[in-house]
Amino acid sequence: MLSFIPLVAISLNLMPKPLDLPRMLVGVHKIVMMGDSITQMGASPHGFVTLIDRALKDTYPSNPIEVVNVGIGGQKAPDMHHRFKRDVLDKHPDMVMISVGVNDVWHDFRTNNFSTRLATGDSGMGIKLDVHLAEVDAMVTEAKAAGIKVIMLSPTVVYEDLNCDENKRLSTYVDAQRRLAQKEQVSFVNLNKSFRSVISSFQREAGATQLLLTTDGVHLNDQGNTLMANNILKALGVPLPDKLKPQ
Repeated sequence: MLSFIPLVAISLNLMPKPLDLPRMLVGVHKIVMMGDSITQMGASPHGFVTLIDRALKDTYPSNPIEVVNVGIGGQKAPDMHHRFKRDVLDKHPDMVMISVGVNDVWHDFRTNNFSTRLATGDSGMGIKLDVHLAEVDAMVTEAKAAGIKVIMLSPTVVYEDLNCDENKRLSTYVDAQRRLAQKEQVSFVNLNKSFRSVISSFQREAGATQLLLTTDGVHLNDQGNTLMANNILKALGVPLPDKLKPQ
């Protein structure tokens, strides 16, 4: 048996060491994802919530983190705040990610039956910026009071026409959220900036000929989900897998 000891020692030395948890994830055992249909659909096999859950499990197998999806389609900031206690606080997570804003803007540019675009953007079905910000601020404050780490996720885009009135208005919501995150000293992931950068780079080379990150201008395709997931993972300090490296 003694003759095998050096071989065992060598094999143990060659085994990869488990990665340490990044600072953001220390003490985190449960993450709740609060959002609208983009978050709800993020539970699909290639959705961003699934990708984040898989990355955490693969990267930190000895530190299990439960990811809970509480996204509900069509919701806006007041809807999310209304159910925040039930769907977030009462689940006692260590971290909450709040993704809100697309519907608050987009729905103001749709008619009541949602069948037609309303160019004036005043259907009354959206949420004005001051109300939106007050509701988001309340969620952040309640989470912090409960000792929950908060990550604010900016809205992505409303259509891949970056110069449309919807996206111009959305940019004011993104800026307001960023300032709120600074004031409350919580993390802010500017997904809107990332989406705009990728879309504009693509359209500069290929023209405005097809959707790149969404299926309908709003809801994410596989590429959009990957971009969203990877931005969040980078903000958490989680290394991204290199799936393009030649083997």
